[in-house]
Amino acid sequence: MMIKTQLCSAAIAAVLAISMVGGVGANEAGCVTSYDASKDYFPDKVEVKHSAGFSITYSGNTKHIRNDVSGETYVLYQCGTPAPADVATKAGSLQVGNWTKVASVPPKKIALDSAPASAIIEMLGVQSTVAASYKFFAVTSPCMQKQLAELPRVAQSFARKRGLARRVSYDVADAGAEWTFTTYGMSDPQSFALNPDGARDMLGKAEWIKFAAAFFNKEAEANKIFADIES
Repeated sequence: MMIKTQLCSAAIAAVLAISMVGGVGANEAGCVTSYDASKDYFPDKVEVKHSAGFSITYSGNTKHIRNDVSGETYVLYQCGTPAPADVATKAGSLQVGNWTKVASVPPKKIALDSAPASAIIEMLGVQSTVAASYKFFAVTSPCMQKQLAELPRVAQSFARKRGLARRVSYDVADAGAEWTFTTYGMSDPQSFALNPDGARDMLGKAEWIKFAAAFFNKEAEANKIFADIES
């Protein structure tokens, strides 16, 4: 246990050292206290260069992400600014697939049910946001294993609407989490799929670092990590 703790401490120090190279990103690290409709809230942006399986565009206080693998659209807005109205798929909808989900960024606390997301979260140095994990979720990273062992495990709830499509959701509220990173599209409006395996090549897979970073306003860090990988 002592060796694992020392390894994790060293790994965290290395991540922090990497993230400090080149200065801190210009995107907000938390919620803003006032709103300016003319402001670009995300001066740091990512651009998808390879066949990664997702696309992202920016507009004012929002980011629009299309996950072509899960068939979902994610609308992220800067915490502390107005949420986009009438965008999300309605709660209780019988719609199957092609959901649109909305979340404010950056989050304070999230849950994990995605091994790729877990790895990227460590690369970005945002492990402190992880508040829980799915009860059957497992990782190989010693650092994340240690962290998750001390955190709540959440279950999934299932419901059937009029005998049709079964609705599924993670019980994240019990753990104080806002949403879950998962690996597949699902009806839970507080879940977001991360699918690097849908990319056509290795650089496309690596570009999902940018996808995850957008949820934490860590685009500047993701661009540097990906540039190092690409070179």
